[in-house]
Amino acid sequence: MGLRVLPLSRDSSDELRSIVWRGNPWVFPSMLARTVTVIAVAIVLFWLEFFFNVAYDFVLFIPVFLWTGLLLFIFWIFSILHLLLVRASHVYILRKDSLEVRSGILTSKSYVVTPSGFSDLEVTRTISGRIMDSGDIVIHTQGESELKMQRVRQPLKVSDQIREVMARPIVRIGE
Repeated sequence: MGLRVLPLSRDSSDELRSIVWRGNPWVFPSMLARTVTVIAVAIVLFWLEFFFNVAYDFVLFIPVFLWTGLLLFIFWIFSILHLLLVRASHVYILRKDSLEVRSGILTSKSYVVTPSGFSDLEVTRTISGRIMDSGDIVIHTQGESELKMQRVRQPLKVSDQIREVMARPIVRIGE
């Protein structure tokens, strides 16, 4: 008995062919920065605790330096979980005729911008974003609302693709 592969329906294959770019927030640079920061803070705090001879003082039967390490580890875990939650809850899909931003896990929200609703595009990159080639893309619509794509990898390349899709003229043939 073999595995049978069912062909994709015409609708789903057409939808896949219309996708120009698909992405999620790129959280790796932020994870790396937070990890380095927590390690640097831990080194300074441990050095201060040992310098002032309080590292081996006990609080609730546990040495102070272990409490410090535990609290920093818990802080690091929660900050990394937050970034992973942001990555899991946002999807950006650029199609040949629109840009869709989906957000949410329990309650999903989808926002679609078509070329007729597109007004302006802005790319914001911090110093670390320029080093790691990441940034935010803000789409301004004609309805005066903003659509923010956070932590996009290669934001200049993606923004060029968005401009290319949104600059296409829309032709409607009437009767």
